[in-house]
Amino acid sequence: MTGFLFKLNGGGFRRERARVCDAVSRREAVFALAGLVLPIQAIAAQHQTADKERALAELRKVTELQDKAFSLTNEMRYVDAEKIWTKIIELNNTNAAAYSNRGNCRTSQGQFEAAVSDFEVAIKLAPDEPDPYLGKGVALEGEKRFKEALECYETANAKSISRYGAEDAVTYNNRGNAHAGLGEWDKAFEFYHKAAEMNKNYVFARANEALALYQLGSYDKSTSMMRFLVRKYPGFADMHAALAAAYWTDGSIRASESEWASAMQLDTRYGDINWIRDNRRWPPQLVTDIEQFLSLKFRRVS
Repeated sequence: MTGFLFKLNGGGFRRERARVCDAVSRREAVFALAGLVLPIQAIAAQHQTADKERALAELRKVTELQDKAFSLTNEMRYVDAEKIWTKIIELNNTNAAAYSNRGNCRTSQGQFEAAVSDFEVAIKLAPDEPDPYLGKGVALEGEKRFKEALECYETANAKSISRYGAEDAVTYNNRGNAHAGLGEWDKAFEFYHKAAEMNKNYVFARANEALALYQLGSYDKSTSMMRFLVRKYPGFADMHAALAAAYWTDGSIRASESEWASAMQLDTRYGDINWIRDNRRWPPQLVTDIEQFLSLKFRRVS
């Protein structure tokens, strides 16, 4: 019997097989059909059937709990989702996916040290899976351990090639994030661009590429890319807010106010400069520009 455990991966799900062994062997099945099962074999088959039913019941319970945890995660109820993953781990402390997902929830709550521990357990349990390395890298970034995070992302990409036969665009985007954390914006741009080219629908990589261009002084190319993204994805608060800052510094007040209104309708966190700098981690130049926009004290005339 084959069931599936689902693993969260940077906004997507990956199926991971969880095997439940068939309870009765082919030979015993043939004997049973012929009415030739000996008493001791019949007893063994009954026990095996009970074991199978118990395993299936446990699998159903875990699947229900996983579905609930993913639903809570999608609602950004990370505390509640973490509790569910802990229950799953209590049912089976060798479930690598559960540790990895609990690590994701803890990272989302800023519990980086605990998250790293979860990912390390997941790596020991499933050393060939790329996701725990990817998650550990994100948690290490939260602790500003950017060089170690880079190593995790490189390993995750290598595991992806080995396990699935292809590179992972997410590892390239995240390597861009780590280089950005080190202040290496030229390298960050290269990795963001590579990620976006690998997956044309990877909107966050393209947005990060636009932000890196802004930091590198390519304002026209950067804002052109931002405008493209808000046209294609009108609900993309990050790009609305970035354009608000860019337009303000160029003296395009009306356009700036329009973009800012859209950003605030979508996500009020962009009104918090600390969140933009420390959580979203915009590049320094754009942080300065949005801060000056928010204080309404500065305007660069183009």
